[in-house]
Amino acid sequence: MSGNQNLLTKKKRCHQDYEGKLSFATDAWTSPNNKAYVAVTVHFEQWGKPICLLLDIVEVAKLHSGINLARAFADILEDYGISHKVST
Repeated sequence: MSGNQNLLTKKKRCHQDYEGKLSFATDAWTSPNNKAYVAVTVHFEQWGKPICLLLDIVEVAKLHSGINLARAFADILEDYGISHKVST
């Protein structure tokens, strides 16, 4: 396993093992070459300190429609195994 894969595995496990709910933020934009992207960050508290981490930046199919953004968000949560930890 490469260093990057090992780090990603540890990052995923950290979020999966976190006992509380997680909060998320997204930011979408279009690059100068007209590609649509979305970034997803996770927010939680650890040892009394707020933590904010980038989960992923992905290219979104064609445009920033609600359906495309929701699919990208859901795919990232599934990839990390944390769909059930969304704070409501």
